[in-house]
Amino acid sequence: MRPATTRSGFGDKAASERRGFSGGAFIGAPLWVLAAAVLWGTTGTTLALAPPETDPLVLGALRLALGGPLLLATSRFPGAALCRVWRPLAVASLAVAAYQPAFFLGVRTNGIAIGTLIAIGSAPLLAAVLEMLTERRPPSIRWLFATALALLGLGLLLHQGRTLQLTLTGSLASLAAGASYAFFVFATRRAVRAGLAAEQVIACSFVAAAVLLIPLLFWRPVGWLHSSGGLLATLYLGVVATALSYRLFARGVAGTSSATVATVSLAEPLTATLLAVFVIREDLTSQQLVGVASLVAGLSLVALGEQVRPRGTFTAPVDPVREEQAS
Repeated sequence: MRPATTRSGFGDKAASERRGFSGGAFIGAPLWVLAAAVLWGTTGTTLALAPPETDPLVLGALRLALGGPLLLATSRFPGAALCRVWRPLAVASLAVAAYQPAFFLGVRTNGIAIGTLIAIGSAPLLAAVLEMLTERRPPSIRWLFATALALLGLGLLLHQGRTLQLTLTGSLASLAAGASYAFFVFATRRAVRAGLAAEQVIACSFVAAAVLLIPLLFWRPVGWLHSSGGLLATLYLGVVATALSYRLFARGVAGTSSATVATVSLAEPLTATLLAVFVIREDLTSQQLVGVASLVAGLSLVALGEQVRPRGTFTAPVDPVREEQAS
């Protein structure tokens, strides 16, 4: 007999223990996502230190082409389970593939600050809406307050006080990037609930997304790869900022709500800003300092908020087939 599950798709404590999980394993789940977001935040600095002719679209495709197979090689291949979760896996793959060009188009059209603000700032809100529509689970007051605080900090961090000059194309592209990330998180959690390990979902979706982005290599410049700087940037982004970071992300995504994952991911621009100050030697204004403080406060409320729940509150996703046999 299949064990009872909650609306969010997570089973009881006994079912979790049979799969090698306990409630305590999920106590620090948002912190794994936070650690991943910090590694993602090194992407901008890596690009700034790469050769000037480096093409960001090609670099984005190559990091998936390198990171995806690495994740797949260090994970147990899902095999027949792919047939059971092909729908969320397809959504995750398309979302990853769509994020790269959408994000860079938004940044190129509206500028780095506004493009990043719309793309990364819209992701938590879109993830919360998606969660409400599909799981009938409204966000908590704590999440709303913390996310508002984090988004305020993000706005202060990225806005330089100039008059905003938005274009419709750039704004829609940035919103599409935010929606892509929200759908990626949502689809990953759906596939995990169906019995696949998070790292398997991420690895398969990254490999599929890399295949979809292969055409970029034929019509974008790739000569910069012949330089040591371009090659090192590609290797770092593929191995550390993709394979390692998403291994950490996989540890936390199953035990964290989609909205919380998207909010905690705001640590990415925070890390990028701090690296720009301490590594690239950019100046930090008083407005940006307030933004950093506000963003850190919001992230702390979200990341630590899910950890104060009693041990055993979080349980592992249920594999219906395996649980049926265990009963």
